[in-house]
Parts: sequence; structure tokens; C-alpha cells
Amino acid sequence: MQERTDLGIQPESQHRTMMRILILRPGRTAAEVRQVHGDYDRWFTDAIAGGRCSFDVRDVTREEIPPLEGFAGVIVTGSVSAAYRQEPWMARLIPFLANLDPHETPVLGVCFGAQILAHARGGSVIQNPEGWEIGGVTVEAVQAASTDPLFLGLPPVFGALATHEDRIEAMPPGAVLLAGNAHTPIQAFRIGSRLWGVQFHPEATREILSKLIRLRADQLSRDAVAHGEQTEAYVMRLLDSLRPGQVDQGRRILDNFVSVCLRERLQGQGSTPASPSA
Repeated sequence: MQERTDLGIQPESQHRTMMRILILRPGRTAAEVRQVHGDYDRWFTDAIAGGRCSFDVRDVTREEIPPLEGFAGVIVTGSVSAAYRQEPWMARLIPFLANLDPHETPVLGVCFGAQILAHARGGSVIQNPEGWEIGGVTVEAVQAASTDPLFLGLPPVFGALATHEDRIEAMPPGAVLLAGNAHTPIQAFRIGSRLWGVQFHPEATREILSKLIRLRADQLSRDAVAHGEQTEAYVMRLLDSLRPGQVDQGRRILDNFVSVCLRERLQGQGSTPASPSA
């Protein structure tokens, strides 16, 4: 069943620039998280404020992906699945991502979305030998990010929220590295001019990460032991990493993505391009 979310009724002047964003959700998050914070798609619809967008949500584990005509952009969310572990529903998502024109409709893959995008375009994804990366993390942009519209307004080193057990080991042919860190060297990349993948979660909140850390406490403690981490108060240290301010910097990625979509839509209508800043 198709789901649709509209962010309010807009005045006529704003309605002319209302954009439809297609959100592809590869499954569902934990029930305990959904009860309080909603599913993966709601994290994005809650984070993208300003009333400029309406959203069509498709669960790609059971629904077909619609044609992109009429959509200003596409977001592929996180998932509990692994890009390297084939599941039947991936037979519709992987070809879709593999055949996208990298210079047309803007696409943002987040966490699993970035991994499956890399996999579909010829890169590789593995279980991270460094173990889980979860909580507040530091991300380092590389030189290419200084001219990338997705990173507009972000400092060279910024804080973000992350939760993932896998990582992109090799980018697709022709992809451009945008950011990384010691734990996950490929934190963001671009293919062509309109396909992006980011490993961290610009849409998440500290409350969502706190819930996930508490739910996975036993698993994370075992993972820490397996990777030689000091386990005393380990989960509390993860929770303590969710400090306000810096970890929210990564949300700028979403603002910039929406601005790219808006600019592309206005250009397609023959209007003056909007500034990519949000």
C-alpha cells in the first residue's frame, strides 16, 4: 500500500514550488522505536521542515518502485538488512539504483541506502571489521566536499549521528569520496552530479539513537569485547556521546539535499535557480 505524507496546506505562492519526494523504505525499524519515533520514513519527514515537500513512501520489500516522473528527488532510508546478503525484494531495488541516470533526479541514500547504492553501482559492502559505529561520531570532509552542494555550510570536521554494523569497503567506479573517518573511511560519496550516499544518519535525533543504543545494549557490549574495547560503562559512554550541538551538524545534509531538489525543479520549470543554502 502506498503511503503519503503532506506537510500542511500551503499558500498559492508556496504551492507552486511544493515538491514531491519519493522515500524508499527497505523494511522497518524496531517496533519499540516505531511506537515513539515512527518508522525510517518518518525520521526524514519530521526532519525536513519548512513545508516545501510532500512525500510518497514505498516499502520496497513489498511494493514496486514507481516511475520518477513528477518526483523532485528520491531518498533511500536505512534498514536492518545487509547489502551483501541478498533478499528477494532486492531484485527490484538494485536494478533501479543501477540504472539511474547520475545527472538527473537527485537521489540520497542513507546508511543502508548508501550501501545498497554503492553495491548496485559496482562497489562493495562488508561487515565492518571495526565493529559497530553507533552514537555521536566525528566525520571529516575531504577537499571534494568543499564544492559539493550537499556539504554547503558544513565545516571540514563535523559531528553527526550514526548506527551501522556494515560499511562501504570500495566505492563504485567513478564515484567521488566526500567524507570519512577512521572507523568508516567512506562516510559519504557522490556518483555523477546527482547521486549521493552518506553512511551517517542526518535524519536521526539523539532520542532515536538513545533508544537504539539501549535496545542493543547487550549486543553492543558483546561487540565491544570482540573488538578489544574497554567494556566498563561502555553503553553509558555511547549514550554520553549524544551531546547536543555538534552531533546535529550532520542534519545540514538534508537541508542541502532539499535545496538541490528545489533548484532542479525550478530549473526544469524555466525559473531562476534557488540558492543551494537552506
